[in-house]
Amino acid sequence: MKKLALPAFNADYTVQTCAAGITNPDRAQALTGALPVINAAESQYLGLAPLGELFKIQSTDGVTPLLTTALMGVIYKSHFVRGAATRALYDAIRSASAHQICPLCGQRIVGSVDHYLPQALHPAFNLTPVNLVPSCLDCNKAKLAKVATKAEEQTFHPYFDDLGTERWLMVQIQPTSPPTIVFWVCPPAAWTAVLAQRVQHHFNVVGLAVLYAAQAASELADISYGLTETGKAAGTQAVREHLHDEFKSRHARDPNSWKTALYEGLRDSDWFCQYGYLLIEAKP
Repeated sequence: MKKLALPAFNADYTVQTCAAGITNPDRAQALTGALPVINAAESQYLGLAPLGELFKIQSTDGVTPLLTTALMGVIYKSHFVRGAATRALYDAIRSASAHQICPLCGQRIVGSVDHYLPQALHPAFNLTPVNLVPSCLDCNKAKLAKVATKAEEQTFHPYFDDLGTERWLMVQIQPTSPPTIVFWVCPPAAWTAVLAQRVQHHFNVVGLAVLYAAQAASELADISYGLTETGKAAGTQAVREHLHDEFKSRHARDPNSWKTALYEGLRDSDWFCQYGYLLIEAKP
């Protein structure tokens, strides 16, 4: 769940650039004729998004009488995404996340652009840059059917939500064979109740607990040999010190990555440092 800088261009620019590349005059006119509506909608969006109140924007059936929801969808897919001039704008949005990592899960590779407010219900925002978020395919799909009706039901918005650097992602190390890693959200005291519920909602919708647990299991398999050798040579304290070094390295890069949480949890687990690391390769 990563904060991103706002796109460097606005809806007026994307619409006019897109319309200039449409050879069908009626379609181009329908789009440019809707500019006042699209610009007004963008202004409303920019007013509500910083407050975490995008759920207040009402759905619409089309943009204007000439620019229907279906036509706006065609314009987005056929002209904005594939147009010679606007493809550069699409690519700028899609590549905005560092290392091409999805800002919604912080794990998978960006493979699409997600409409934060869905196209079918909010066609006026189809070409609005602040409504277009780089996303992996899985996160995009997970959000498709989710429509917020109140503040707590909104998922994380990378352009407007900033979770800060205080720790909120935690793990529990369960003494099983092999060890079980459970990720959970622990809201910092500085968060509002609404923000805490939104983060938990996003965590559930995108399936981060399952995703991170699977990645953590793979990470454990990768470090099993090294931990075993360290334990044989120098004992429990050496295992803990090794895990602490790994934690510090991950924490310096991202205090709330799943790897930061994982190594902190492993380091702080007496059971794991004494014995649990020997069970990583055990068959369930």
